[in-house]
Amino acid sequence: MKIKKLITTIAIGVGLVIPIFKINQNQVVEAATVNSIAKQNSYSNVTFLYKMLQTQNIRYNKFYANGNKIKYRKGKPEGIVIHETATPGASAYNEAIYFNREWKNMYSYVHAFVDHDQVIQMMTPNYGVWGAGAIANNRYIQIELCQENTRAKFAKSVNNDAIYAAKLLHRYNIKPSNACNTGKGTVWSHHAVSRFLGGTNHTDPDDYFARWGYSMNQFYALLKYYYNLQGAEPSPNPKNDSTNNPSISESETAGTKTLMHDSYIYDANGELTSAPLKLAGTQVTLSGSKTINGKSYLKIDDNQYVDASNIIGTERTLKQDAYIYDTAGVLMNEPELKCNQAVKVYGSPINIAGEFYYPINANQFVKVTNFK
Repeated sequence: MKIKKLITTIAIGVGLVIPIFKINQNQVVEAATVNSIAKQNSYSNVTFLYKMLQTQNIRYNKFYANGNKIKYRKGKPEGIVIHETATPGASAYNEAIYFNREWKNMYSYVHAFVDHDQVIQMMTPNYGVWGAGAIANNRYIQIELCQENTRAKFAKSVNNDAIYAAKLLHRYNIKPSNACNTGKGTVWSHHAVSRFLGGTNHTDPDDYFARWGYSMNQFYALLKYYYNLQGAEPSPNPKNDSTNNPSISESETAGTKTLMHDSYIYDANGELTSAPLKLAGTQVTLSGSKTINGKSYLKIDDNQYVDASNIIGTERTLKQDAYIYDTAGVLMNEPELKCNQAVKVYGSPINIAGEFYYPINANQFVKVTNFK
């Protein structure tokens, strides 16, 4: 995506020109073989930058602080842009440290860096970044793939990238579709953004992929494979879930409340509207409640309602000791919950990497199987 030694100050959101790589034919391998090798690797899981820096006593320069929040135009991400770094030999760790220190001077930032060894999430994907030009920045999550020097490492890196991207698509209820050939879809390369949307002139990761006989179409196939795998388990039936019809007191139907679960917006008849999804952690002002076909809703605006269970929640009892996980299904450094403990959960279970979890607040989750 950028060449650091040649960086100059540029307008916010505009990309940097990437040199075209000359393909070494000796490096070309069949793309299907890369995906086959990739699937033999386990996922490296996510390291959160702020936590990593804490252990090294390095200050975390929060990108979206001090009013620098890029809000998505539809309230949530519309898809994902795949980049590559154009910095041979630089690991995800190297890139993360560099960007944490220099982003204010570079006018560039992404949500995550991925290599064969790890995924480092730089910031929450709830807000946009400066990665693919002004048109794309308030639409898409943006992930940088680091350059590798062996086929095995390359395959492992795209495996990490595809799994991480698939997790995020599930997190935001986005169905994958390949935008790279038509400019219509949810999975983009930076090159596709340049071709179809503009605001940038980069061609990554196409040239880097070509060095390995690989393509965005093959990467999309790998991502789609993991997306389907993660969503293969049938969802619990929300109609039979008591969390969808909590007991509501009058004091809980007014005032400012926080959504603990991503929430669709319904009208006064209980019909889903086209209003943008409201993400967990969003504050809403309540002005009453309503029961429609036996289901409880809370009013947040004129003719706008959310599922009451996403705010009020229901207490459930643990049948065994339980761990707490983050939005990507990664174990958090939080005290373990104990057997027979009553825990308030919110909304219907959500699917994270093929397992179902109850939200216990806006960004913490406990596996459904831990409850009675």
